[in-house]
Amino acid sequence: MIEKYEGKKYTLKEYLPVIFLFIFLIGFAIYTVVKKGEFKEVFLSTTFDENVVDIFEEKGDSYLLLTNKDNRYRIENSRNYAYEPAFLYDFIKENDRVIKNKCSDTIYVERNSKKYHFLIGSTSYNREGKSKEFIQKYLNERAIMNERNDCN
Repeated sequence: MIEKYEGKKYTLKEYLPVIFLFIFLIGFAIYTVVKKGEFKEVFLSTTFDENVVDIFEEKGDSYLLLTNKDNRYRIENSRNYAYEPAFLYDFIKENDRVIKNKCSDTIYVERNSKKYHFLIGSTSYNREGKSKEFIQKYLNERAIMNERNDCN
């Protein structure tokens, strides 16, 4: 007579690591969606004058959540080599005041009564070793000065 093999019976205890991993991945996905939310592109006409509540970086771009929770902006990769650190994301901190004036391509960061400035989308601003012509050409090709220029 042939006996039927029913296989090994697994208990819940043996499945727990897989269950916890699955729950962690779902939680991480939800956190990422909530954290990113809907961030607006910064146009030339965009204005704000608020404090930074939260900031994070992805692919070089800075994502700012400002005091008015509806104001969530994505600022393309910006650097000013006159400051240390040069990258906007590394420079800016929570509770810094950020100012963007209408029809301006500059973000001002105010901290301890000092003002710092970054040109939106400029990765060569105040960079030594580059010709003025190269820097000027690069500044004119930025998206905020072309595709997102809604000022006359």
